[in-house]
Amino acid sequence: MNSDYLFTEFDEDESGSSPGIYELNIISGGCRLYGYLLTPDKRIEGLRPAVILSHGFPGYTTNNDLELALMRAGCVVIHMNHRGAWGSEGNYLFTNLKDDLVAISKWAHNPAIAEQYGIDTENIFLVGHSMGGQTVLNAAKELDFIRGVAALAAYDIGAAFAYGLEKDLFLMIETEGQCLKMNSASEVFENALNNRFELSILNGYEKLAGRNVLLVEAALDTVAPAGKMLRPLADKLASLSSPPEYVTIVSGHSFAGQRMKLAKAVGRWIEKTAVQ
Repeated sequence: MNSDYLFTEFDEDESGSSPGIYELNIISGGCRLYGYLLTPDKRIEGLRPAVILSHGFPGYTTNNDLELALMRAGCVVIHMNHRGAWGSEGNYLFTNLKDDLVAISKWAHNPAIAEQYGIDTENIFLVGHSMGGQTVLNAAKELDFIRGVAALAAYDIGAAFAYGLEKDLFLMIETEGQCLKMNSASEVFENALNNRFELSILNGYEKLAGRNVLLVEAALDTVAPAGKMLRPLADKLASLSSPPEYVTIVSGHSFAGQRMKLAKAVGRWIEKTAVQ
């Protein structure tokens, strides 16, 4: 991998060497999750780190630009839609998110899959934005083989209830969640309420001690205020003498105006964290 190539392309594609895109479906909880996998140009030699992206709620804000930047830099990139989201089978529930990501990660770590797509199984990374940030942090606690985990403007359901933001959460489910497959907004909200302690990124935070963790704060974030949802985890890990890498980008929740800074922060962190 070479992060200098995040925004640099070859002058032209070369037959047999061009980047690849493959449709995927992976089983989680008896449901098919649909997505795709990107492979870098074959002129980039060697085994490639794999980056698994977890989308936020409900997935309107995409990270396709980040995915393509990481592909250009030499990563295999896996984009999957969680249960009930964007065509994937099943109903959307917050408690399904971690299990989906664990299933996807174990799929990518399988030796046969790794050989097929050129994945370096020692260098598998989880990257998630917003609700996906909560998801990757919680999944990493259960996956010892993950090389690193990056949470971008992470949303924390536990903090939402602790700081009286539950009305905002319900409104988000009721309005933005209309594109999801779910029985009702009330069921999804109750799923969050009843499992808020388990879903919190602070639950079992000590399992992230000694791990490679990148936390990216959006300083102007009003959806997932970093002071309530991201910095507490950084403080907890620092108290264990295991501070994460912490990057602040002056932007709103989606990083819409600072996408290149975001890609550089994630890409350079992966490059220096990967086992060489």
